[in-house]
Amino acid sequence: MEISFRREIVTCFGGAFLIMFMIGIYFVYIPWNIGRLNISESQLGISIFAFGIANLFANQFGARVLVPRIGSTNTIILGTFIFSYLPLAIASAPNYFYFTLFFIPIGVGAGFIFPVINAQIAIIEQKTNKILLPVTQAFFSAGSLFGALGAALFIKLIPDPRITFLIVGTMFLLYAIIFYFFGLKKIYEEDEKVEKFKIPERNILIYGFLLMMNFATLGIIIDWSPVWLTKDLGAPLFLGGLAIMFFNAGEIVARISASKLINRFGEITIGSYFSIISCILLFITILSMNLNIILFGVLIFGFGTANFVAIVLRQAISESNEGISLTVSNLITLGFGGFIFGPVVVGYLAEYISLTFNMYLLSVIWGFNGLALFYLIKKNQNS
Repeated sequence: MEISFRREIVTCFGGAFLIMFMIGIYFVYIPWNIGRLNISESQLGISIFAFGIANLFANQFGARVLVPRIGSTNTIILGTFIFSYLPLAIASAPNYFYFTLFFIPIGVGAGFIFPVINAQIAIIEQKTNKILLPVTQAFFSAGSLFGALGAALFIKLIPDPRITFLIVGTMFLLYAIIFYFFGLKKIYEEDEKVEKFKIPERNILIYGFLLMMNFATLGIIIDWSPVWLTKDLGAPLFLGGLAIMFFNAGEIVARISASKLINRFGEITIGSYFSIISCILLFITILSMNLNIILFGVLIFGFGTANFVAIVLRQAISESNEGISLTVSNLITLGFGGFIFGPVVVGYLAEYISLTFNMYLLSVIWGFNGLALFYLIKKNQNS
């Protein structure tokens, strides 16, 4: 008898949406926090570096210890409890020390949520033969988009950002109760034992490196674009989230239609060709330094690169000899390893060269990622 997993799928989609909804709101408020605490770009990079370190350890601890013992659903719930009110704590931080300190537990909470949601969906994908990972990524994007839209509204209506994060944190906390009843039951998960740490397989390391470069520079568009628009292009604060909105809008369209696109054009076209072409177009539009033209480029860039991560995950899982949860965790750990060095490098480049330079760098790095994925898929097809 075929099991649809409809409730579990919807619950995972909801979790993906909500966590990025909160993050989307928070990053629009980054210029406010920078001004409130007089933080430099390089200091912000160090704070995100602290997030990356904590996230890296949480990814591995969650997959190797928590998931085999308590199940992926309970691991996600634990991460939700940890994560919920930390954006409020960061927005209330009295100085830079506490601002950075609170990034550590938020990295732990995110480390228990992001890879495990992806692992749940990957398990359901295998059991149903449906293409679900790109759609999950669409809900991550939708959360970020509506978070940026919500932030623009909240800035206008709610003068104190702490009230905003209190409301959203409470919503996120209540969602944990829903996940408890409708998350994936442990009996459907892969039967994985507690694993001691070992170096991942060579092919996982290669795919993980692509994710690392992706995540190391993702912050340029998600974390830094509000600062870029307000500082280099002179946009007002409430419009600081425009680049995030257009980027996520392009992502959502591509990810929702991913199943049809992949079935029609193949993974190599969607993951590689689309990425390369959209990166070239973004580079060209940035040259204009015109906000309207750039936003068009960001929209195309979001559409073209949207399914890169999902296809990397799908390709790596198909080649891995280890369980899905551990494979996804290793990939996400390697990917989030980009947060260890990426934010620091991006922060210093922003401070000592320019934020615009980082936007050019983003298009170049993601273009090379597309080329590398082309090579790996071709190699896998010919082996």
